[in-house]
Amino acid sequence: MSVVAKLMRVPVAGAAAVLAVVAVAVPAAADNPQHAPDGLSFYSPPAELTPGAHGSVIWARPLTGDPALPGARNFLVLYRSVDLQGNPVAVSGTVAVPDGPVPAEGWPLISWAHGTTGTADVCAPSRDTSDAFLAHDYTAVTRQTQAEWIAAGYAVAQTDYQGQGTPGPHGYLIGETEQRAVADMALAARAVAPEIGTRWVAMGHSQGGQAAVFANARAQNWAPALRLLGSVSLAPASHLAPTVQALALGERLGVADALGAGAPGSAAFLPLFLRGAQTAAEVDPAKFLTPKAGSMVADADDRCVGQLRAQDSWGGLRADEVFTRDPDVGALVAVLDANDPSTLTFSTPLLVQQGLGDTVVAPAGTDAMVAQQRLAGQPVEYRTYPGVDHRGLIAAGFSDALGWVNTRFGR
Repeated sequence: MSVVAKLMRVPVAGAAAVLAVVAVAVPAAADNPQHAPDGLSFYSPPAELTPGAHGSVIWARPLTGDPALPGARNFLVLYRSVDLQGNPVAVSGTVAVPDGPVPAEGWPLISWAHGTTGTADVCAPSRDTSDAFLAHDYTAVTRQTQAEWIAAGYAVAQTDYQGQGTPGPHGYLIGETEQRAVADMALAARAVAPEIGTRWVAMGHSQGGQAAVFANARAQNWAPALRLLGSVSLAPASHLAPTVQALALGERLGVADALGAGAPGSAAFLPLFLRGAQTAAEVDPAKFLTPKAGSMVADADDRCVGQLRAQDSWGGLRADEVFTRDPDVGALVAVLDANDPSTLTFSTPLLVQQGLGDTVVAPAGTDAMVAQQRLAGQPVEYRTYPGVDHRGLIAAGFSDALGWVNTRFGR
């Protein structure tokens, strides 16, 4: 039995005192316990510790203060997953287990997939320890709703995704590696806290909304030891390939502004698309970006999305400074098409939520995704929220999501 499991058997008051001062040791293998280091060293394990069963834990330590959730025992976790090339990778995340009596079937689990913060390590939500965190304005909103899930009697686990916070590149909007991270986070959560049951729901917003759809389609096969009951997808990213094609065509025809390339901060997602696509295929930005834009691709490696929107980065580019006059976006478009959630097939129920005041994920795109899935006979329920913007959906959709998830768990 792991040290975490033993601590969980201690009465809550006693466990709290112990967890405040002890770094938790979690077995990397049955006979090889590893102690979690302090600080940012937590995120970079020795190479020999990374191989192992996906979803197994490398190490964990108690978590207090941000990004911990109130009303719960919280852990920072480093666990194993597998990248697109089949290599083992270390992934970070957090686990929050409600205080109070454990339900007969264990705590029901929400494995949460976060929205876009960036592709840089500094943007990993588990590193949000104060309002100085570069994406704190987003992660703080998310945590408020996650705390409501805790209060409703759900354990909440949240992955940082592969390569965000940990060594290696982040596969931004690469559905397969995202769903692996989400499912392996659920497995790791149970290893850290055995009181968590085997039944779970995948849930995510924006980038994480896309990840939740991929999890709905593939996670049961990836993690058969758990039972996936369904997924909740809030404002999922979809139809990005046509968007990039339209913007590139607009530059070629000299009408980029009319097609929206000149919208404030709209170009800030392009280096994220590019970095994500480069984890799946050879994508050369020189084939479609101007030299000025190309020189700023590296901004995605040390800035979060808010900083990419700034005037000294992608937010300061004019429409005619992004794409070349004859851009070849074929390789990028192919990756985005392959990772569009609209064509996935699944038998597990899916709830999709969309704010109609959203200017980040266009409601028309989500409408189209749901329509395509329904035409293919997929079990999709769709709810929209008039006047609600992108971030506002996280709170606005909570009540409906809670009722839907409670039904899945028979609560």
